[in-house]
Amino acid sequence: MKHRSHTPRGSFLPQPKFRPEIQGLRSLAVLLVVLYHVWFGRVSGGVDVFLFISAFLLSTSSLRKIQEGKPLRVVSYWLHVFQRLLPAAVTVIAGTLAAAYFIVAPSRWASLLDDAQAALFYRLNWRLAENAVDYYAQNASVKTPFQHFWSLSMQGQIFILWPLLFTLIAFLVSYLRLKVIPTALLIFGSVFVASLTFSVIETYSNQAYAYFDTRTRLWEFAAGTLLAMLLLIWRVPDRLKVPLGWLGIIGLVTCGWLLPVQQAFPGFLALWPLLSGAMVIAAGQTGSPYGADRLLGTKPLQKLGAISYCLYLVHWPLLILYTSYMGKEQAGLLDGSLIILASIGLAWLLHQGVEKPLRAWEKKPSRSLLAYLGLRAGRSEGFRHAAKVQAARRPLLVIAACLLLVAGPISLAQGWVQGQYQQAKEYANMAGSPTYPGAQALKGLEVRKTNFPIPMERDDAWVDMSQAIRCNDLPQLGIGDMNDPEAENYCYVYSYSEDPQAPVSLLIGDSHSQQTFSYLADSLEKEEGTIILMIKPWCRFTLPEYSRSVDVQIANSACVDYNAKALEHVQNLAPDNLFMLSTRTFDGSPDEVVMKGLDEIADMVRGYGGQLVLMRDNPRYTVDMMICPQESPFADCSFDREQVLAAENPALDALGDKPGVYHLDMTDYYCPEGVCQALVGNVLVYMDNNHMTRQYGESMAPMAADQLEAQGWRPQAPLLSRPLLPSAGR
Repeated sequence: MKHRSHTPRGSFLPQPKFRPEIQGLRSLAVLLVVLYHVWFGRVSGGVDVFLFISAFLLSTSSLRKIQEGKPLRVVSYWLHVFQRLLPAAVTVIAGTLAAAYFIVAPSRWASLLDDAQAALFYRLNWRLAENAVDYYAQNASVKTPFQHFWSLSMQGQIFILWPLLFTLIAFLVSYLRLKVIPTALLIFGSVFVASLTFSVIETYSNQAYAYFDTRTRLWEFAAGTLLAMLLLIWRVPDRLKVPLGWLGIIGLVTCGWLLPVQQAFPGFLALWPLLSGAMVIAAGQTGSPYGADRLLGTKPLQKLGAISYCLYLVHWPLLILYTSYMGKEQAGLLDGSLIILASIGLAWLLHQGVEKPLRAWEKKPSRSLLAYLGLRAGRSEGFRHAAKVQAARRPLLVIAACLLLVAGPISLAQGWVQGQYQQAKEYANMAGSPTYPGAQALKGLEVRKTNFPIPMERDDAWVDMSQAIRCNDLPQLGIGDMNDPEAENYCYVYSYSEDPQAPVSLLIGDSHSQQTFSYLADSLEKEEGTIILMIKPWCRFTLPEYSRSVDVQIANSACVDYNAKALEHVQNLAPDNLFMLSTRTFDGSPDEVVMKGLDEIADMVRGYGGQLVLMRDNPRYTVDMMICPQESPFADCSFDREQVLAAENPALDALGDKPGVYHLDMTDYYCPEGVCQALVGNVLVYMDNNHMTRQYGESMAPMAADQLEAQGWRPQAPLLSRPLLPSAGR
């Protein structure tokens, strides 16, 4: 049997075509976003309202069309919406890239281009989510001038998904004769409940990822749809409109100040700004001189609403590029005010120069088409068909032009940057040479200047473990359980010898321990012994009862368990040399402390006849020491030693006279003549605010060897009598 389409009976409550209070609410939301970003460095909750409004308006229009039996024309909607969004977005993307070339450090160029490409294709939120949960990415990251595109990316994804859901509703209503509101309530109510539940769970377990995850935000868009359904069939009583509107305004304005938005969103706390926005929209036009809509309908907010999209686009790159160039973490009152005014001015120019002309062109009939058809009134079928073709052709041309004009140059720029990076990779292996002497410049080696210091990329800055064997690939050592990447436990065998006379050296601890291998490797490799690294980021090696992670005051069960197992393996392996850190430093603080448990570990190593080499931690800073010297001519990238380290190595007082204990202190090379520097001998010292680059470590290798030799250290422990290490064939 053939199904006939069904037009639902009844009608929705009439809705005005233009609602000035919503335009004003959009203005207020975006203004809060800008003010909080520029002056307070906080998140306001305004973006959530901005997205909520988008879903409300889209849903109101779509539900009404379904109720009236009109076609949704999904493809036409997609073309129309992206024709309006893309031109301003690509203009900002192109302008930001052009400005960033002169401001942003070369080490960030590739990442910046990847961000721009992701923003262009509405997937930046997923890129940010992936980067947000990576340990080294977190420490290496600086804010990208495209970061605000995460919400626009999410909005673009919803503009694709929501019409498909409405198409499903239209099908169910038309062919199964279901009612519009109950059907929509079932679908979007399910989305709301499922997404909110998932959002609460993921925000609790992985907030950094959840913040940018589209799945955790679907409920916010669904809330806008649910409000649209409600207001199509019900109106707020007149006596409640005024207090409801003002309650919404107060809730929205105070949200970012009272709630820990950056730490708790998008969990259930995001209901605060959404309910605030819903109150204002539900209150609508009160007709009262005391209503919130009178404020929202004022001329300044209405004009600001017209440029709100452009204002959101331009304010963030302007802020980030300015603070990067000036070497500031945040804008102050005066320069922040200038940034806000400049953002409004640029947004107005973008609106007048890009948005308005394209919208006028979209509505303007084609003269060539009229001439071709010989029609003036547009009453014939031929004209109507041609008009439809033209209506689709124009958005396609705009979208294609936007993508080609920006995506093409981005791809070319990515190729050029990769060529620069490939050349830089070759230079990255030249640490200690006359061109890149690094720490050896402090010993009198002359520096031959080049365009860029090394390393150019962060990926080239870390200790290279690509040639090492994973411990579980050498089961005869019995330490395979120490390699579990999912638990962030890493175990490497850098070299292996079956010779019973060859020394066994074990480097153990966190990422700061691992980085020291760059200046230890030369001394250890000369003996052709077994070299093992046991690494757990954030977890410094010591006795289990003293184990701490990240914050020295906070115990961490994963770190405690790891160190208990690691200590057992140390006792079983009885390495000739145990290398570990002896102190812990803190960001921008001289409060360097000795690791607890060192005395007991020294006794254990001495007991089996081994040697303990204790390395002093390097300074930590409050700025990115890789970016600082490359990006801002105004930033001070050097610090007095007393600002970031104790006056003397505190481990010397604790274990200075302990037999079998040797100390390595490279402070004179991190902080020559008492000043800690970001760039020494054309080599960047750090890859972020606290991790040393492999290149600078390699340039310190001769000095590290001299220190150990001066103390009488030899790779082969003189007192150790070890059993024959099991061979691969046993």
